[in-house]
Amino acid sequence: MSSILGLYSAAFARRPMATQSATSAVIFGAGDVIAQQLVDRRGLRNHDVTCLFGPVLTKWHQFINRRHFDSPFRAVVYKVCLSLIPLIRCAHSIQASAVITVPMFFGSMSILEGRPDEAIPRIKNSYVPTLTRGWCLFIPAQIVNFAFVPVSMRILFFSTVALCWNTYLSFFNAEQRRLQEQSENLP
Repeated sequence: MSSILGLYSAAFARRPMATQSATSAVIFGAGDVIAQQLVDRRGLRNHDVTCLFGPVLTKWHQFINRRHFDSPFRAVVYKVCLSLIPLIRCAHSIQASAVITVPMFFGSMSILEGRPDEAIPRIKNSYVPTLTRGWCLFIPAQIVNFAFVPVSMRILFFSTVALCWNTYLSFFNAEQRRLQEQSENLP
């Protein structure tokens, strides 16, 4: 494992933007496969490719990492707060931007699934638990990221945490869809 991380670090040293963008693309691509093939069982013919935002995420983390503070503790606090500013996401939610993107996620998923009438009930049922769980995951993860993870590994770490979150969102969305269908079939 250390040799893989060594190769990653060497690639990061040579080409940070390309390395981090490729990292995001691979991990978020894996998230798409998990969501669409394992959770929704859509089949390869019905697989949709969502947008990849590796360069945006990379630039945002570069911006955050260039900020300097008086103490290491202050640096972690401020960098975590900066990371909570809304980021561009493609049908995924994260930290503070989750206030907006959680309803967007569940609403857009309802529409994309051809069930626009389910959007509002799904948002109402999912909003608070999803928002709370997202903060419980991402705030501690970003504290670990900025306090302990080397700069060269931050996108890798963050993307891996986001993969777990997006997989959870897919399962939660599928469960909400199933509960909605059950309530419609009641006499």
